[in-house]
Amino acid sequence: MRKHLSIGAAGAVALASIGYGAVSAAGTGLETWKSGSNHNRIIQVQKEGGVQADAGGVEVAFFSNSAFRITSPKGITVMVDPWRNDPSGAWGLWYRLDFPQEKVDIGMSTHAHFDHDAIDRLDANMLLDRMAGTFQLGDVKITGIADKHQCVAPGVVAWTEAVKQFEGREKICAPTNARHFDNTMFVIETGGMKFLMWGDNRPNPPQEVWDKIGQVDVAFVPVDGSRHILDYQQADSVVARTGAKIAIPHHYLVPETTFYTSTLQPAVEWTETHANTKLSAPKVMLSKDDLTGKTGHVYYFGSNTMIQTKS
Repeated sequence: MRKHLSIGAAGAVALASIGYGAVSAAGTGLETWKSGSNHNRIIQVQKEGGVQADAGGVEVAFFSNSAFRITSPKGITVMVDPWRNDPSGAWGLWYRLDFPQEKVDIGMSTHAHFDHDAIDRLDANMLLDRMAGTFQLGDVKITGIADKHQCVAPGVVAWTEAVKQFEGREKICAPTNARHFDNTMFVIETGGMKFLMWGDNRPNPPQEVWDKIGQVDVAFVPVDGSRHILDYQQADSVVARTGAKIAIPHHYLVPETTFYTSTLQPAVEWTETHANTKLSAPKVMLSKDDLTGKTGHVYYFGSNTMIQTKS
């Protein structure tokens, strides 16, 4: 039986200030044991390779911020980077509501920041938190590539300077960074395509990281009008370096789910500097045919998300 140490609200804030933002006052951790669901779907995938006939494409669904659900042609669902409000209170309220308790087969987080790590909100058959290495199930293959979070804010808000104040030290970049400034990128292979989930990675990883990423078909890049994670040139460089035929921005302001006090802005400006498709729905089906003739073509979800908000 796991024992929990009660640290109190003040202790939780103190721990958050030195890089333990995931610690809550309650200290309950994951409560998967309370779920009434089971992984019969996973057993079916083990037997049959999937849970449905091949749909002929990969569905990409947007859940605001950096959260996306990828559904393979045979029905395996992967949710990357669900979000929550900062439990320490240091960064204030970002989100107007809780992340939905979405049912998925695989829940994943690229790094330990509140706007990417709410895997406890998922009704997931399995969790791959900051996974490095290779995982394969049915018609889905996931490669995790460990690298580092962006540590020099390129935009209008110097949030990395605030991190230095919270941690009480100047050196927050690699190799002396705290755990929460690690980042793992995911290359998800399914439907004959490669999808790169960049997370909040630094724009200039070493060559061996680029070699592991290789050429991809779809790149999810964190870019917005405030240049919170990547500035426009850095985002363009990632798309070009990976050879992505389609680029999907994330980590931008969706006013219906996210407060302006987050300092994020929409990604319209960056989108409009490229050939683009402004999507009119919160999900899109992609196949290899959709890639034909495209180079860095931007698909922008805007405020179209799978999150149900009150009118």
